[in-house]
Amino acid sequence: MAKNTTRPKPTTAKKTEAAGSTAPDGAADIRMIPLDQLEPSPLNVRKVAASASDDAELLASIRETGIKQNLVVHALSETRFAVDAGGRRLKALKQLAEDGVIPADHPVPCLVEDERNAVLTSATENLQRAAMHLADQFESFDKLIGEGRSEDEVALKFGVSVDLVRRRLKLARVAPEIIEHFRTGNLTLECVMAFTLTDDHDRQLAVWNVVKGGYHIHPQSIKRHLTETAHSANSALGRFVGIEAYEAAGGVLLRDLFDDRASAHMENPELLERLAIEKLKAAAKPLEAAWKWVEVHLSVDYGAFRSFGRVYPQDIEPDPALLAEEERLIAREEELASQNDGEDWTDAETEEYYAIEPRLREIEALQRERQPYADEDRAIAGVVLTIGHDGALRVEKGLVRPEDIPAAPEPDETTADADGAPYPSRPHVTPPTSSTPVPTSEPAATLRKADGISASLADDLRATRQHILRAHLAADFEMAFDAMLYALCEQALGRSYNNEALDISIRPFQAQNWTCRGLVPLL
Repeated sequence: MAKNTTRPKPTTAKKTEAAGSTAPDGAADIRMIPLDQLEPSPLNVRKVAASASDDAELLASIRETGIKQNLVVHALSETRFAVDAGGRRLKALKQLAEDGVIPADHPVPCLVEDERNAVLTSATENLQRAAMHLADQFESFDKLIGEGRSEDEVALKFGVSVDLVRRRLKLARVAPEIIEHFRTGNLTLECVMAFTLTDDHDRQLAVWNVVKGGYHIHPQSIKRHLTETAHSANSALGRFVGIEAYEAAGGVLLRDLFDDRASAHMENPELLERLAIEKLKAAAKPLEAAWKWVEVHLSVDYGAFRSFGRVYPQDIEPDPALLAEEERLIAREEELASQNDGEDWTDAETEEYYAIEPRLREIEALQRERQPYADEDRAIAGVVLTIGHDGALRVEKGLVRPEDIPAAPEPDETTADADGAPYPSRPHVTPPTSSTPVPTSEPAATLRKADGISASLADDLRATRQHILRAHLAADFEMAFDAMLYALCEQALGRSYNNEALDISIRPFQAQNWTCRGLVPLL
């Protein structure tokens, strides 16, 4: 809005409807009244102020595009007018004048009416107003972008953040069929937000066809179906590869713009696995010449390393510089800890304290890495490189396969040959503590085995199992009686914190993705 605004000629009463208000009985006309002659009306029925964010949006809109709807006023005198409808617009204009954006006497379009209609006008404007449907709101943003406006420009004109504009544009890219269900009330806004994880309309509609027959459509169910073949970027595999490397290789990333706490999902598992394997093999390359064998695994089952024998590195003097740093950090940690349990720490001291422990672990790993393995140990042992639970590279050295463990010497065997020369020393191998077969070097298969089936398929299988159980119980009285009797005896005779002698519970079973309304006993 320019400061030097030319005052247009007074608008006639015929233009009242176009200006935004219909004149009630007794209304005169629409006039351009100087801003400094307008003041809030005590007859305005709105007493609860709008939120600061709403006021900020209105202020930004008026700053950029001007007044789009006239105010409704009644005369207090020839030069003073009370605003009965449009108090927020008046407040925004006063703020713009105070900021020097517009002059204090900026002309404002006002419908002047009789004072006796003030309360009716104020109530009518605040009550008889239907808010725009949310679907229409975010589609209107999409049309503005389609007209060539930038996200920053749209945000500026409406006084909202660029992130909010992007979220509304994301909603506008949901399949029209799903938006139509939202308009008719078959879907909640939260469910529409869940569909924005992908812009693929075919994928959205496929998931919609899966969930629409359910007893209750939940956003999490939609997200689970959309991401059932994807890996979370916060998973160990996702962190190991990294979002930048994944996207650089052409991977598709699903982001939830409506949940800041939610992680992105990597939608191309084959690509992600390939990148992880390549990264593991690159880390393994320098080790291949020094060890009998080197393998990479995307995932290793818990306790799998107990299936190997072990050889250990030789003890050497620690690195003096690292040792001195370790001693200094320990002393500093004790000094900080003695300061009233941290209550008097500055922000810098708090940050320093919590950085000490990770650095001590790094020093310990560096010292351990310096310890060499004997040549005879490396000749029978190998290395496994895998991904740790924290997404970091995990290197397990000194692993001996059961078939490579040297046989124990015979009781009468000597340690020297006939000429007195000593035999080469046998490696000392700690035997395996588990008979489970050692993991095979098939990283992709190992990962799929560790991940198992998708969460949605697991839900369906559990629901199917429950339905099969219910069908068998319904068809076999004796089995159902025995099952119920067992449950009753367990509750009556078993250990329980319940004071009642007997407690039988019945509840409706509602499996996810199924419509189950029948009653089943708690067995």
